[in-house]
Amino acid sequence: MNLKSKIKAARYALEFLIVKFGLWFFGRMQPQKASDVAAKIAKFVGKKIAVNKLAYKNISNAMPQLSEAEKENILDDMWDNLGRIVGEYAHVAKCPTAEIGSLIEMSEETRQNLEQYKRDGKGGIIFGGHLGNWEVGPKVFIKSEMQVSTVYRPLNNPYVETLTANLRGVELIGKSTSGSRKIIDVIRKGGFVIILADQKVSEGEPVKFFHDDAITTTSIARIALKYDVPLIPARSIRIGKTFKFRVEAEKPLAIEKTGDVNFDLLQLTRSINCKLEEWIKQYPAQWFWVHNRWKR
Repeated sequence: MNLKSKIKAARYALEFLIVKFGLWFFGRMQPQKASDVAAKIAKFVGKKIAVNKLAYKNISNAMPQLSEAEKENILDDMWDNLGRIVGEYAHVAKCPTAEIGSLIEMSEETRQNLEQYKRDGKGGIIFGGHLGNWEVGPKVFIKSEMQVSTVYRPLNNPYVETLTANLRGVELIGKSTSGSRKIIDVIRKGGFVIILADQKVSEGEPVKFFHDDAITTTSIARIALKYDVPLIPARSIRIGKTFKFRVEAEKPLAIEKTGDVNFDLLQLTRSINCKLEEWIKQYPAQWFWVHNRWKR
């Protein structure tokens, strides 16, 4: 093993110990206490690190009409929310599916939509973004007796990846060619696949997102168009600064086929981005602004 490999191995081991300690530390607290403590730590640290400037830049470009005070308030509350997600992770992960209902509110419209998805028997892609606490959603759908799998990007650190993946309590599909085949297989069997569609990808197309084009995955739209798969918008929004959430699942997006496959693909992908924009504008402090979404 060369020096570079040894340094990487040591870094991975240290990261693993930090994550394991964090899970133990916050897991010993009551959920709301863990959420509050992690929020304070994140706000203190987050405003002092480099990505805070990136988040400020992203907010300024995406919503230029905001005042300086409004942007700073969004940054404060964004770090608060991200900290809470960290503090709540162990509690969400170990929360039995049968008890997840104690953490959420759900409108009658959402309940009816969930029942309709099941009656249709088509399966589908449930798309959302890094809003609220996105770890809550899968368990809500499982509690609603839906067969659910989640698409995710495996972590680079194999030790942390194994630790956190084993905690999540939902079938995971890694982003890869074989993962794409698995998505189609799950849907063909009437299952649902959850995909967070707001992150930059290495392979995609420039599609408008807020103020500028952003490299966006077209695979979601491609599967929907090719296999007539419903695209279901869903989100989990934090209620105040509590360990409580409102889960919303909407009717599937309208899908139109003009015969021009590439045009249809880009139009449907833009529709997904528009839905994400709508949600983020409603709850800007609950989105993951620290991601370099518009990097080319």
